Amino acid sequence: MIVRANLSAFKQAHWYEFVVRFALGGLATVIAGLIADVWGPAVGGLFLAFPAIFCASATLIERHERTRKEHKGLQGKKRGRDAAALSE
Repeated sequence: MIVRANLSAFKQAHWYEFVVRFALGGLATVIAGLIADVWGPAVGGLFLAFPAIFCASATLIERHERTRKEHKGLQGKKRGRDAAALSE
């Protein structure tokens, strides 16, 4: 398996998105440190994985997906109404 970096993702993101990710990751790390002080390093370590997994990936995924779908001509509200109409 060859590992490659796709740097085009940096062109799709704005500078403030990186600031939000950095701030949320730092906040989650501080909270994990506080949890480790109260309940010990084993529990704090579990929460320390949180910024790497969640904050960096989930903060702006929804917006990018919505933008990508809109560029393809897919409107979420109309599709949602159509799906609801078909389900009854």
